[in-house]
Amino acid sequence: MKANFLSLRESELTPLFLSLDQLVTEYLKKNIYPILLLTGEMGAGKTTFIREWFRRFGTESFINSPTFSLYNIYDSPNFRLYHFDLYRIKFSEELEELGFEEIWGKEGVSAIEWWPIAEAYLPKSNRIVLSIESDSNEFRSYSLEWSENEIQ
Repeated sequence: MKANFLSLRESELTPLFLSLDQLVTEYLKKNIYPILLLTGEMGAGKTTFIREWFRRFGTESFINSPTFSLYNIYDSPNFRLYHFDLYRIKFSEELEELGFEEIWGKEGVSAIEWWPIAEAYLPKSNRIVLSIESDSNEFRSYSLEWSENEIQ
């Protein structure tokens, strides 16, 4: 399935957030741990999206980019978020030593920026792909894609 949200300002993301909330809830109700794969150019707003989406769940953490730490963990009353940024990973073999595949799809919700380098290590199921395209400095278009079969 696919849902598109076109030319939105940062202050207009509520419909997208609600759609993502519903998907995540459906996965978690089935004890399936979703992996949110974020796609977009540098500066498209991937980390900003994660920050704004997750803070609505009552986290007390400051959500920032895990570019240097590679991942951060945030808790909320609803679920734990594992936020990964794989921008600095240059070779997929580096992932073998980090052990991220022990988290992805196995607990909480994983959000992964710059994920294609990890394609071989990611589960083929429980994926939600969020693509972000910059329309201008102020507007972004978003698309959510997921497998409807997994949440029915």
